[in-house]
Amino acid sequence: MWKEFKAFITQGNVMELAVAVVIGAAFGRIITSLVENIIMPLTALIFGDTDFARSWEYMGITYGVFIQSVVDFLIIAAAVFMFIKIVNKATKNKFVEEEAAEEEQVLLLREIRDSLKENKNDI
Repeated sequence: MWKEFKAFITQGNVMELAVAVVIGAAFGRIITSLVENIIMPLTALIFGDTDFARSWEYMGITYGVFIQSVVDFLIIAAAVFMFIKIVNKATKNKFVEEEAAEEEQVLLLREIRDSLKENKNDI
């Protein structure tokens, strides 16, 4: 059982997932800081108070907290979207070059396979 557990933990998928969770948590703090310290103050300059949680309440029901959560989510999602677009644009050429190299390798391997088949038929 220990060997199975060790094999499971050292698999590539589990390690990649662990790294993704750690990086995701760190990236989450960056995005939260961006929203709280840059985007929301700028929004407050334009629209006034942006704290819906404090100002929107009816008969003890703080529906403003829900509205604040939705607004925060939308801003965070937009920030992540823009970050991903920038990263994709910056790394686009790298992936295109890698795909071209892989295609070239596949073509070479196909030629070798076809050549081996022809030589086998000649014998």
